[in-house]
Amino acid sequence: MTKTTRTLLRVGLFIVVLLGVLSISILVEARDLPASVQTRPVPPSASLDVDTVDFSDLSDGLASWYGREFHGRRTASGKRYDMHAMTAAHRTLPFGSLVRVVNPATGKTIVVEITDRGPFIRRRVIDLSAAAARALGVSVSPVEVEALTPAELDSLVDTDRAVAILPGGDVIRVASSTISVRHTAESFAAAVRLAGDADVVVVLQADTGIVYGVAEGSALQTLASTQETTTN
Repeated sequence: MTKTTRTLLRVGLFIVVLLGVLSISILVEARDLPASVQTRPVPPSASLDVDTVDFSDLSDGLASWYGREFHGRRTASGKRYDMHAMTAAHRTLPFGSLVRVVNPATGKTIVVEITDRGPFIRRRVIDLSAAAARALGVSVSPVEVEALTPAELDSLVDTDRAVAILPGGDVIRVASSTISVRHTAESFAAAVRLAGDADVVVVLQADTGIVYGVAEGSALQTLASTQETTTN
């Protein structure tokens, strides 16, 4: 074997070893990367699983509120009034209806549950709990109101789909598989009391009918944002 041939073999062997070392190094670095920066397949957009839920318009007018003097008393629905809960009184809506109330002066929006009857003063269209009035920033003030009755809610919820009430008053219909429920409650107002700052209230189908739950909200709000971006 000539000197030139031996030199070429050595060079070739060196290159093979070097490539092997580099490959092992790259694999080790990839394994040690945090999961958030590792390359992963991009999932298909979930926006197709989101539908915006429309409320029915009601007559706009003045909102008023009632507080401490009624706290603990029985309401027309049979439930005890809780001035700290997100509830309201309306003259005709079925109990359990969800009402979206907007303060047009500020754009602030809340969702409340109808548990009582009233107000019975002309031009007033809804009586808010003390907590709801505080959240909306109203006393006796003009508001815009929309409603979603229990029957309408029931028609939107099944074994595959659920309804989520997001902060800010947006309501969306999503695949049940996208929801991770932390707590359940018998009413919307009770679920709101259980929810933390990062949670949303959801409406789900159960053997006994619709139930309210508390779910982790970031994924649902991301879905809603994706849907808005897609449709705009």
